Amino acid sequence: MTSKQGLSRRGFVGSVGVAAGAATFGIRTSGASPAQDRVRLGLIGAGSRGNQLLSEFLKRDQVQFVAVADVDDTHANETAERIHREKGGERPESMRDYRKMLDRDDLDAVVIATPDHWHAHPTIHACQAGKDVYVEKPLAHNVVEGQAMFKAARKYERVVGVGTQQRSSENFRKAVESIREGKIGRVHWIQTWNFENISPFGMGVTPDSEPPSHIDYDAWLGPAPLRPFNINRYHLLFRWFFDYAGGMMSDWGVHLNDIALWALDQKGPTTVNTTGGIWTVKDDRDTPDTMQVVYEFPGDCVLTYSMRKGNGYPMNGHGYGILFCGTDGTLFIDRSGHEIFPDRMAEPYGIKLIKGEVPTRSIPTQAEQFKAQDDGLPDHVTDWLDCLKTRGRPICDVEVTHWSTNTTHLGNISYLLGRKLTWDSETETFPGDDEANRLLSRPYRTGYELPEV
Repeated sequence: MTSKQGLSRRGFVGSVGVAAGAATFGIRTSGASPAQDRVRLGLIGAGSRGNQLLSEFLKRDQVQFVAVADVDDTHANETAERIHREKGGERPESMRDYRKMLDRDDLDAVVIATPDHWHAHPTIHACQAGKDVYVEKPLAHNVVEGQAMFKAARKYERVVGVGTQQRSSENFRKAVESIREGKIGRVHWIQTWNFENISPFGMGVTPDSEPPSHIDYDAWLGPAPLRPFNINRYHLLFRWFFDYAGGMMSDWGVHLNDIALWALDQKGPTTVNTTGGIWTVKDDRDTPDTMQVVYEFPGDCVLTYSMRKGNGYPMNGHGYGILFCGTDGTLFIDRSGHEIFPDRMAEPYGIKLIKGEVPTRSIPTQAEQFKAQDDGLPDHVTDWLDCLKTRGRPICDVEVTHWSTNTTHLGNISYLLGRKLTWDSETETFPGDDEANRLLSRPYRTGYELPEV
């Protein structure tokens, strides 16, 4: 496999010890659906989120994990042992190089739960190898990666579902139905937020060190810039660095903005304007701890995303959530449930004073409450597994979550440039703005180039 096709053998496997030719899979543009009584999976990324997903997948009798890949040997081996212990049967093969599992004929699909900067490469390689994919959110590290993942899914006719599981929740589905049915009138203002107080310490400031011997740190960095090992940039904490992720904007904002796009039936905004900075937390991060993003959408609707790490006072009693404001009422939703609040007409004092009597109206909206059972993950996994057999598209198909993830990239690009941007959702570009368009992708380290599709 040449570097133009993805990762060079030297660059990725050099210190892993995989036998020559072990991951030289061929390109397969189609494949049979999994056997009706068994779905054979590989897990790529066996850390915190990978094991959370395992807890749901292992409940399914038809699921069998045959391989686990992680550049951290401890994660790979402990997770393989967990699967063997809880599921029985043969212990899954453990490895550092995920491409080795893609050579297996007894593999139907992969579950990818790596850091964000490692979502695109294994997704594309799996599609090229004729395997279906479940990949965690956010879909990609940048817009161009998301485009390549979408292209690979369609070119190689693969089922690619993404872990924005709220779309599978009855709670969010019913809320979106209410909005689309016009229960709260015409929606023209949406507020999303994440608030908590971790100031001033955050994750602290930690000096660089030598990487642990049980990880292939060069492979962990992969396409990201070469930097010294630092525990604050590694497991879980990677998300607070632009090299690997997009901060709170992409970590949580993608969940919130995804529901907003679903309710509005939109691919993306027309403009985005972000302000904020690292103002309250003195740690190693380079992503903001305070952020305000304003999006304008077609049809005269504004969406704001507010994030602060230096103050946890909740909005409407909730540390995170989505508030849809319409001309007839308001709908609040988070993972615990949703509620509709009827609006009421104001007494237009100033207008009446000048104009006399003015028209008024009654508002038919009725108060409603709905309590959620879960965040949607059980049904989300079921939906994806069903699609492996039917060859249909999951509720969070790669294209849908590409749009949602793009909104978070746009928010971060506006932040980095410090100005308002205009966006074209059809061409996925900033029209006439070369400076902003350069941030739709990034340079890749030699040997870790984005695979050609």
